[in-house]
Amino acid sequence: MAYRNTLETYGSVAKWFHWIIALLVIAMLSIGFFMGDFSKEYKPTIYGIHKLIGVTILFLMLSRGLWRLTNITPFSALSSFEEIASRAVHFTLYLSVILMCLVGWMGAVAGGRPPYLGNIPLNLPIPLNKTFKHVAFDLHYALAIIIIIAVTLHILGALYHHFIRKDNVLKRMLPG
Repeated sequence: MAYRNTLETYGSVAKWFHWIIALLVIAMLSIGFFMGDFSKEYKPTIYGIHKLIGVTILFLMLSRGLWRLTNITPFSALSSFEEIASRAVHFTLYLSVILMCLVGWMGAVAGGRPPYLGNIPLNLPIPLNKTFKHVAFDLHYALAIIIIIAVTLHILGALYHHFIRKDNVLKRMLPG
């Protein structure tokens, strides 16, 4: 399999980005909604892992965006509506995932609890600010809802193409 995209299918690098980010985002959304339910002794560890994975997703998304800009997109015979819907969902996913990672990181720094890479704090030039922290985490939560809706639409679109249209839209992103 080629590492770059072709007119028929996505390359191994694009597939790797897609599936790793998909798994990480789904895991983060799941963990994020239940983080408050963990016992007090595990919360610092859970929150620390959550923050570090969030920063990792941010860098993966930015790398994926650069990779996408330097590759062709496989051809699809989509209707005008499907093309608009596909672009809107993809744009929403890219933007909301990047923003969610950024505002989570900003909120953590504004709250005085930045993510750590080992013993190194991953600070941003943001002062401690309780109001900013609350606004950032409210936005972080709202973006989680938007991502859940966009991921659901993305999956439904792929299943529609696979089972109803019976085209290769889903197959061209599957591993292997």
